[in-house]
Amino acid sequence: MENRRVTQLDVARKAGVHRATVSMAFRNHPNLPARTRERIRRIAERMGYVPDPMLAALAAYRSRIRPAGYQGVIAWVVNSAYAFDWRERPHFVDYFEGATTRARRHGFKVEIVDLNLPQTRLERVASILKARNVTGVLLCPQPRPETVLPFPWRDFSAVTFGYTLTDPQLHTVTATHYRATLQTMRNLQRLGYKRIGLVLHDVHDRRTDHNYLAGYLVGQHLGGAKTKIPPLEADYGDTAAVSRWLRRHRPDAVVTGSYQFLNTLRLLDVRVPLDLGVACPVLPSDRTDCSGMVENNVRAGAVAVDFLVSMIQRGERGVPESAERIHVECRWHAGKSVRTVGSP
Repeated sequence: MENRRVTQLDVARKAGVHRATVSMAFRNHPNLPARTRERIRRIAERMGYVPDPMLAALAAYRSRIRPAGYQGVIAWVVNSAYAFDWRERPHFVDYFEGATTRARRHGFKVEIVDLNLPQTRLERVASILKARNVTGVLLCPQPRPETVLPFPWRDFSAVTFGYTLTDPQLHTVTATHYRATLQTMRNLQRLGYKRIGLVLHDVHDRRTDHNYLAGYLVGQHLGGAKTKIPPLEADYGDTAAVSRWLRRHRPDAVVTGSYQFLNTLRLLDVRVPLDLGVACPVLPSDRTDCSGMVENNVRAGAVAVDFLVSMIQRGERGVPESAERIHVECRWHAGKSVRTVGSP
């Protein structure tokens, strides 16, 4: 006769606690002491307890259709070093909006914590979070690319956004930068553009792990461009560098890392799209005349919280052995800065 499945009630009896306490331990509920959670988990493991997938699905369904009880606090951890203000970046504001909305559905509230507090070491910030029983961290993108952050991660479940954090390698949620740029290239090619250039700030390229550059180069290659225009790595507002590059290479379209590049072209009396088509693969919204790919960063914030809450419930802490990347797709915005080549 097949052995009966070990249930949460069996684990509760063995541990000498109520079944609800076992459920809280498996969900890593912050109201249950860490020592109790670990003891129950060890007992369950020795007994061979395996969650019932059908019951888990039912519990997930119930949690979606009813308001979640208060679970605790998720820290939105920012770094204001170098006078960096994440609120000035619409992409990051959308991350935060999506995260806070989704966190409420899980029963969490999101509170902002700055790592760059005066006279405060990173260890002190971590101890404050621990004292408040905060175990979940959403890490906002860093002020500069290739950041190393020696924060004591071992006590926290953490998810970050983008690629500005080089060390440690945390689980990451980000837009599909490479695919968005490749799709931008394909859309321009379908419109009849032949000489497509790239204007990309060097810091922006490094912040995104060179994904925009990679998408552009692959788009050139797959599009069969007879003349491959070298990318211009310059500030988007550098009119002198842009003017020289345009005169030398005579592109009929430009992929740019910022929709504000349109302002530079206006200063140079370049008519868009009559003289030059322009598309941006990193648009924060479709409330712009610039054509390109719109990032769904509100959705990215929600996805990050879903991933983080599951980590908290599983008791996953510290730097992961193998970081996972979750990519959120973008969508094409026609805008007014491109046209079908040959049309008036």
